[in-house]
Amino acid sequence: MNLDNHISHYFEREYGPLLNICDLDTDETQAIIESERAAETGFNRFSYGQEFFDYRKLADDLLIKLYSEKLDKLAPRRPFYAVLGDADVVGGLYRDPHKIRIPIEEFEEHELTFMCPDHFHLVGLSGIEMKNHFGLQAPKDWSEEEYPYFGKLLTYRELEERLHELKIDKFVDEGKRTNYWYRYVEAQIWAEPEDLRSRFNDWIEVDPEPWSFSTITHLQNYK
Repeated sequence: MNLDNHISHYFEREYGPLLNICDLDTDETQAIIESERAAETGFNRFSYGQEFFDYRKLADDLLIKLYSEKLDKLAPRRPFYAVLGDADVVGGLYRDPHKIRIPIEEFEEHELTFMCPDHFHLVGLSGIEMKNHFGLQAPKDWSEEEYPYFGKLLTYRELEERLHELKIDKFVDEGKRTNYWYRYVEAQIWAEPEDLRSRFNDWIEVDPEPWSFSTITHLQNYK
């Protein structure tokens, strides 16, 4: 696995980039759930209703806590999400997917962090009782030795230094080899969004990559 020097932020064209749905109040979230509930996308998180977004907010809150502990500073806001390099499979989450690319060098170290594959497994690792879990969770036989990437929040420098040690390169390469959905490293953007929106305004239309599960190939172009 080669470490890319840019991130890609995916979003729905109608709403635009660098937004976090957890910033919305309950009524605003419910309005979006109702309008998007029947959208034909590769994984329609809105079809799960408020349950998914309560889970999403909990995962967000755990990530913010982890960020504050690691960086020894308060998180400036809820983060915006991207992936290291490109992973157009993520475009299948949106009706009309677009992305922007931002070079790593545009961020100060504390403005960009990474988790493999993403932050949703923090809920499972937290021990908080949940009726349902979403996203890839640490397996029941989880151990630090076998799955060292779970629960690790990394700066880009740390990602460079520990890519092999934490088996992140192995995880991503295996996901690509098997055409698995989880074949990326999530990036969390903590920088101010307005400046990024104005400077990186080249919206790239995404043709979502297919992925396979149980011998079924999912084609995720629902524009």
